[in-house]
Amino acid sequence: MGIKVKTSYKGRRCKFPHCKHILSIYNHELFCHIHLGEVNCKQYLKKAKNNAT
Repeated sequence: MGIKVKTSYKGRRCKFPHCKHILSIYNHELFCHIHLGEVNCKQYLKKAKNNAT
């Protein structure tokens, strides 16, 4: 048999404000490939982390 590949939930949306991209089940990030490298994403993650504590 083949090796099982880790997948994420189907139908997840990019967390970037107003982005409607549906993430691939193989993309384990919170953001789509377009927004992943943007500064706002890092700020979003930092804000989310601060709100979680």
